[in-house]
Amino acid sequence: MSIISAVEYGILRLTISRPARRNTISGDMFCQIADLLDAAADDPKVRVVLLKGGEDIFSAGADFEESLKTPKVIDEAMHRCFDALKRFPKPIIAQITGPCVGEAFAILLWCDLVYASNRALFSIPSVALARSPRFGAAFFMTLSAGYSRAAEKLLLSEPISADEASEMRLITAVVDEKHIENVVAAKTARLAVLPPQAVAATKAVMRAARDQWLSAGAELEERVYERQAATPEAAEALQAFVEGRKPVFHTDD
Repeated sequence: MSIISAVEYGILRLTISRPARRNTISGDMFCQIADLLDAAADDPKVRVVLLKGGEDIFSAGADFEESLKTPKVIDEAMHRCFDALKRFPKPIIAQITGPCVGEAFAILLWCDLVYASNRALFSIPSVALARSPRFGAAFFMTLSAGYSRAAEKLLLSEPISADEASEMRLITAVVDEKHIENVVAAKTARLAVLPPQAVAATKAVMRAARDQWLSAGAELEERVYERQAATPEAAEALQAFVEGRKPVFHTDD
């Protein structure tokens, strides 16, 4: 399984379904999301997109093993996906009921409404992997939560609880696990019956200013990431992962 899609009552439901691999997102899956969003953008039957993962885990992020074997291929697929998210004119709602890591968390930053159960957990462990954040994650977190709070989570690669994510203004709201399905269903249904042109126009004006600085931040992050990914410590982190050991990082004399 990969990305399950279905259109019903004006709602395009996208579900990340790769349970055997902790819902990691492969290059093909990133391309699937991009293709589905591009098609939905011009489909009058689609009024809103609902993005979900599994009950136990939303997604562990990009497929790390694929990143090791074919880094350019999965990088191109990720850029396709994020470009599609950035230009998508209709509202996207995300429902998170478990861990959401790395690139999967970055996807949420380009959604319009994000509802998380109190069991949700977020993480961008890029520093622990000798990398740096991508796709606007560091920029968004710093401007939303402030430098000190963002630094604590990014520099230390610390997880972010659902309540912390709400307090840091990274998500829309935290909903009790028992009620999140009903709450998200109601929000999604509401968007599906509101006048679609007015919804798209309102999204466009709200996103205009934010996306300008977020896109600029994402471009800077990508340049920094490319430099960092080519460093000896990044190579050591990858080698340690392959060998199943803890990495050892050295500073230059």
